[in-house]
Amino acid sequence: MTIESSQNRTLNRALKNCGGADGLAKALKVTVESLAPWLSGHGVPSAEIYIATLKIASGARAKSR
Repeated sequence: MTIESSQNRTLNRALKNCGGADGLAKALKVTVESLAPWLSGHGVPSAEIYIATLKIASGARAKSR
């Protein structure tokens, strides 16, 4: 069951903008496996990852970390 939250909605919007989990993981420089709990709402990304996700969701490119 997915837990709905603003972070979850942002992550899913970024997922769509990146064309899927592989693209989002690459943009965030994380593994695809680490996305699953965040996307389902059962985990929370770090503030740094979430800020990068906000940029991707808004159409901006994530900066290199």
